[in-house]
Amino acid sequence: MTQPPPSKNFIFSEKIDSDYLFSLYADDLPYIEEVYSITLNHFDEDLEHIRQAWISGDITNLKRATHKMKPAMGFAGLTGIQQQCMEFEELCQKVPSIDRLKDTYHQLITTLAESKVLIGSEYERLKAHNANTPCP
Repeated sequence: MTQPPPSKNFIFSEKIDSDYLFSLYADDLPYIEEVYSITLNHFDEDLEHIRQAWISGDITNLKRATHKMKPAMGFAGLTGIQQQCMEFEELCQKVPSIDRLKDTYHQLITTLAESKVLIGSEYERLKAHNANTPCP
């Protein structure tokens, strides 16, 4: 992924689809910071809903909880993880038993946990950058 020339000289982690981020928010880095903050504020609760649905064996709620998490990943520029959520959601509709989702579920949970760390790191970097960038 190539980085567009951001007017405020902020370079996102290569794990983030910055082209997609900038297509959503242009170069509004304070707004991206706010999106990251909101995502982090809801992340643990949303992830817990996925885990609880898995523990209870409720494939309908597992699909629903994953569906809720999916757009947050896209809004954060994690389009690969958004795609992974979509594929898992589709699998939930296709499998006859939740047991068939075990490996895919564990991969998704691991990926989501890693994404929280990445979003948190980028949020802190954005916050510091925005605090040191004068308003136009």
